Amino acid sequence: MKRLMVCGFVAVVLVEFLAGCQGNIMSQSEKLFIHMINKTAGKLDLNENQKVELERLKMEIRKNFLEGQKEKEEATARIKAERTKENPDTQKMSLMLQELLRNELERINRGFDLTLKFQNNLNDEQKKKLTWMISKWVTED
Repeated sequence: MKRLMVCGFVAVVLVEFLAGCQGNIMSQSEKLFIHMINKTAGKLDLNENQKVELERLKMEIRKNFLEGQKEKEEATARIKAERTKENPDTQKMSLMLQELLRNELERINRGFDLTLKFQNNLNDEQKKKLTWMISKWVTED
């Protein structure tokens, strides 16, 4: 019984810690995407139409992460509600946290998808330059 209580306590603390970190991760992911987009776009010599599309891309990325933040808040509320029960179900809380983390990963992947879609607005020379920059980032030590 004592061991079960200790395991339950550790699970609750872990869930609370990870759920609390979620907001920071979402916010930091959004900031990183926007920063990298701005940095990259500055090197591609975009025309006016491409700049308009770039602003749309940044709005979509912000919307994506804002929706993720809203989902996080709702999931955190459900986890906290479970925690305050007389006999909280730590397995249920763990599953809710796992879902929360999966959703965050999906938001990050969606950010990448949106960014890749923007490539359709680039001319061949810009695409080559972008490919070179990405290759350089990936291979830097």
